[in-house]
Amino acid sequence: MKPVYFVHRDAAAAERQSDGVELCVIPQLADGRIYFYCQSYAVFWRTLEEVGDFDKTCDFPPTITLRPATLVELAAAGLLASLDTVKQYDIANGRLSAITYIHLT
Repeated sequence: MKPVYFVHRDAAAAERQSDGVELCVIPQLADGRIYFYCQSYAVFWRTLEEVGDFDKTCDFPPTITLRPATLVELAAAGLLASLDTVKQYDIANGRLSAITYIHLT
């Protein structure tokens, strides 16, 4: 399995030692929103403007699942211009074996 996430590198990403935030959807919420996930800190933000502000993170239960936001969803949300990187995870036998990055900027 090779999930592909689109990433926005916010101004605070380097301070967090992060690639940036992955744009994702949380199917259990069924709210049609794109969420911004920082894997380094395992936190979510609801809007691009809130990314990096730890006072504005979302409080979700640990049982949620994520899926990558699609290009169609990102276009509909007006977020295509905010994309900096495409990040592909190579998962084999339930383990991460590689990450491939394509930097767009």
